Amino acid sequence: MATVESISELKQLIIGIDGKVGILSNKLDNIEDRFTRIVTEIKSEVDEVKTDVINTKLEVQKLREDHLELEKGVGHIELEINRVLLEKHERKYNALVYGVPESDNEDIHAVLNTFFIQDLKIDKEKAESFPIANAHRIPSRQTSDQIRRPAPIIVRFIHHGDKQYALSKGYNLSNKHMRIVDDLPPVMKESRHELAKLAYKFRNDLQTRIKVVGTRILLQTRTNSKDNWFLRREALCCLPYK
Repeated sequence: MATVESISELKQLIIGIDGKVGILSNKLDNIEDRFTRIVTEIKSEVDEVKTDVINTKLEVQKLREDHLELEKGVGHIELEINRVLLEKHERKYNALVYGVPESDNEDIHAVLNTFFIQDLKIDKEKAESFPIANAHRIPSRQTSDQIRRPAPIIVRFIHHGDKQYALSKGYNLSNKHMRIVDDLPPVMKESRHELAKLAYKFRNDLQTRIKVVGTRILLQTRTNSKDNWFLRREALCCLPYK
């Protein structure tokens, strides 16, 4: 038969166990709270990583598209350069002569001989030895309010060396409203024209020349004939003028 003392001891034991259960329950609740926070944080970080991955994929796709566009642009420029070089080669034996007075029923070959001898100061025998494949005037566009200028002459030499020799004598035209230049593709003529306008500003103080290298057109200057040529400006025919 249970005594009062044994019942009291059992009651105290039950109270102690209840206390431990309460403590363990609190600990379990704390663990659950911490676990929930950790899971929430991990889920948030996972969502951020997923968002970063999506954004990175979009950036990579954009870079690929930009790269393809750049390749297309470079390819277009290369094709344009090759086209211009081919056209330039086809005009290799051609020269353009500007400012030579014209008259009705003129003999263009006689006009050129006079230009070579009197204006370019080429020896008469040498000038008359130049074999010319073809030569004719090119109609020029002029507005009604412009001073009438002679139509330019396009000359096709048979020998490239003869053309280069004639061009080398171009300095003899410095005090005349005449000039002889390479016949270039239109896009290169535009660049040369821009550089020629710039060269005009320097001519009172400096010697100038415009040199063509591939598809590059160079404006060079020097103070006198003893100095080296200095690159003043460069134009690339298939890129914007700079």
